[in-house]
Amino acid sequence: AAREFAWQGSMLALAWSPNGEYIAAGGQDCSVHFWVMKTGEDLQMQGYTTKVRELAWDPNSRYLATGGGDVATVWDCSGAGPAGTTPIQLEAHKDNLTCLAFQGQGTLLASGGEDGLVALWQPGKQQGALALAKHGAPISQLAWSADDRRLAVGAADGAVVLYAAG
Repeated sequence: AAREFAWQGSMLALAWSPNGEYIAAGGQDCSVHFWVMKTGEDLQMQGYTTKVRELAWDPNSRYLATGGGDVATVWDCSGAGPAGTTPIQLEAHKDNLTCLAFQGQGTLLASGGEDGLVALWQPGKQQGALALAKHGAPISQLAWSADDRRLAVGAADGAVVLYAAG
């Protein structure tokens, strides 16, 4: 049976929380929408500077990292959820984000941007970037290895670079 979560506007990205409690959507209208699976309740987070195409959940479903500008905005979905909370703002990029990726089992978040910068973060534990790497072209893809020890970075110039994460 189909279940519909309606919203006025175009959705550009979808990400289901690993625990199955939320579906998050990045919107054409420069916002992020959450649907609570149990109740169908809809939450909207506004104020993004660009369309939101970047979404990443941490493996415990606590944090949702979102792009939509040059800052990685991280919503804490523990407890009562993100409604009415102030998100964590991770600032290092000088241009819009292009991708976000949490480790599969760990706590590290990687962000990549149009500025060619890759940053590593630990939301909730560390405000500043743990590590930065600069590339000569915009970052197009980020992927963690299955053991979370390496990060593959794809750039718009065709380069793929592997980093050890620790």
